[in-house]
Amino acid sequence: MFDDFDDDDDYEMSELDEWYNDHYMYFKHKSNPDGDMLTGVTFEATLFYNGIYSPVKKEIVPAIRKLMLKQYPIIATECRPLVLEYIDNTVNYAGHRMLMNLWKVVQDQKEGIYLREKYPDFESWVDFYARPPKAPEPDYSFFDNYPEIGIDLSEEAKKEYVEKEYAEEMFYFLEREKLKKEYYDIVQPVVLKYFKALEDLNYDGWIIYAVQIREDYENYKSRCDHLCGFIEYEFDEEDINLNLKDYMVKYCMKYDEKRQKEQSSKDSEM
Repeated sequence: MFDDFDDDDDYEMSELDEWYNDHYMYFKHKSNPDGDMLTGVTFEATLFYNGIYSPVKKEIVPAIRKLMLKQYPIIATECRPLVLEYIDNTVNYAGHRMLMNLWKVVQDQKEGIYLREKYPDFESWVDFYARPPKAPEPDYSFFDNYPEIGIDLSEEAKKEYVEKEYAEEMFYFLEREKLKKEYYDIVQPVVLKYFKALEDLNYDGWIIYAVQIREDYENYKSRCDHLCGFIEYEFDEEDINLNLKDYMVKYCMKYDEKRQKEQSSKDSEM
């Protein structure tokens, strides 16, 4: 008689409910010490999800997918289901941890939490995350430090060697910075457009912001690099879920096999 009221099988969680169940711990703080799954979605979580998290993700995810295929064209050749799922997860994760952690930073600042005490590595983060990266410089002292290497080289030859090494280092430095800037140029404007509370961050808060966006990018880059190696060295589809240790063992084997084949091919052409 009361089946309609007691049957929980008919209940379907909303997208917001599911999201909150996975992230409710971010919303437990001094002002809301009792927030948990049992109390249901809090008002502040609803505002954050509907006004910031969801709009940001909807804008950046399609753009990051396009960027991925532009920066790493080999990924566009992949069609195996498990690998496509890994690609989707990489794209969908863009901005996620950054947004959640920035929410915590905003709350910490509101509640007067001293960020330098909360994060023991704060001072080192200032140099690594918040300052422009140092471009390489030509190292003309190289042969002074290792004279045995250049013992048969003239001064002009040494200079040419150093400048060639410098040119290569600068090329890769600029390429790395270009890839990072392209990612930032997508994510940062959208985050700042919707997450207005970030405008009130103090100096320490902006340092943590710099940490979060850099870590977000590094996660994206790491997964893309992994995909490129996975595809280039023709791993089996199910290997996409290997842990890092097992993947590296297999990667080294495949790397050696590929180099041996290339060397054999060169030898046969001679």
